[in-house]
Amino acid sequence: MISTILLVEDEPLIREAFALRLSERGYVVQTARSGEEGLALLRTSPPDILVLDMVMPGLSGLDLLREVRAADLEIPVILLTARGTVKDAVEAMRLGAFDFVTKNIDMDELFLSLSNAARFLSLSREARYWTGRESGRYALERMVAESPAGSDLRDQVAGLAPNDRVTVLLQGETGSGKEYVAKVLHYNGPSGDRPFIEVDCPAIPSELFESELFGYEKGSFTGAAGRRIGLVELAEGGTVLLDEIGDLPLPLQAKLLRVIEERTIRRVGGGAPFPVDVRFMAATHRDLRIAVREGRFREDLFYRLNVVTLSIPPLRDRREDIVPLAERFLHQSAQTLRKKVLRISPSAQRLLRDYVYPGNIRELSNLIERAVLFCGGTQLEAVHFPPELRNGGTPLLLPSTAPSPEDPRLLSLPFRMGEDTLEGTERRLISEVLARSGGNKSRAAESLGISRWALDRRLKGEREREEKSPAGDSPPSSKASAPASRRNASGES
Repeated sequence: MISTILLVEDEPLIREAFALRLSERGYVVQTARSGEEGLALLRTSPPDILVLDMVMPGLSGLDLLREVRAADLEIPVILLTARGTVKDAVEAMRLGAFDFVTKNIDMDELFLSLSNAARFLSLSREARYWTGRESGRYALERMVAESPAGSDLRDQVAGLAPNDRVTVLLQGETGSGKEYVAKVLHYNGPSGDRPFIEVDCPAIPSELFESELFGYEKGSFTGAAGRRIGLVELAEGGTVLLDEIGDLPLPLQAKLLRVIEERTIRRVGGGAPFPVDVRFMAATHRDLRIAVREGRFREDLFYRLNVVTLSIPPLRDRREDIVPLAERFLHQSAQTLRKKVLRISPSAQRLLRDYVYPGNIRELSNLIERAVLFCGGTQLEAVHFPPELRNGGTPLLLPSTAPSPEDPRLLSLPFRMGEDTLEGTERRLISEVLARSGGNKSRAAESLGISRWALDRRLKGEREREEKSPAGDSPPSSKASAPASRRNASGES
């Protein structure tokens, strides 16, 4: 993407030299000789990036920056100065400047700042694009809520959505729809046109957590060649969802507490903290009260997050919602896979209603996607689903495998002597641990006490055994019980 730049500089020689060098780098450059001329050009043809000399007669660079922010123009502004001071830099950042660069002959610092500004523009435009698409997808009226539990949840979301300042904690089993509910809250609120940024807390290495969330300054550590904008800053005016916050290490919990309390961040290697206008939501499949009692979660952070708590019911408690959700997944999977599957047969509907869904909505989405893949006609039949679902109604994982309120780490797998096999029990164990891990193979392997390579080998062996099964058998079933990716067909994850 070629960026357009408006360069406002009162010194003719510097203005011409900088414009030439910027043009050679591929930028489209427009120049102004004064702050007043620059302001007029801004009103007629706003550029992608604004580069201002800080000290000019009449309207200075800081004055022009104030005008830009007062007009609510979302343009990255880079200030140039011949003699930069800490006081000037702090004032520039307070007014919302993207960067503060000292003039020099080689212009390396300016080129780096422009590159970062172009990246920021690209990410912002991408966020606005997806915001426009997803606002319809997560409309409140699209929530499936035919069950009493689902209807209660929708009523709570409808009452909470207009207030985009309150912190929300979403608790529920893996795959029950916490991320989906968070997006419904965001896109149906006053800030629905602003970014929604999801932070997968356990997936970010501890040593990178601060730099990913809060960004960093040039030279703050080895390899920090320039400034980087963090995820919280990218969500300005919108929402940050802290997903699986219950798995965050205690030292990082303390850093988050300060940000949520003060609504300010400090980039790694930066100076004074600066304010951010974001709404925080947090999601977890763990009972944080138990985690607080066991010393695994900070009590002060829990109370800061627990302003409003939404408990997301598991799918087995929303029986009336199973078929409507399945039909939505059916149409979306058929479109994605380019199949002409139009409906679900009554017998297949009964099969789906009788299942207990340890993987919740995410597992239902995966089951439907798999069934559509193997369906050769226009209607899903019972035969298109795994044999475990059709074997006298025996579920892939029985309800007893649901997380125990006393100890969420406890699994209880049934074993019928004389009927079940060690191989089958191992497969069910892997499936359950994968479901509890949200489909994250590395986390599942760690929970099983084996390497990621060993887990992949077992999964591959299961697929190979299914592919060798007789032609008359049902389609492979191992994928049906494995959790889908964090995205599913309706956005309910």
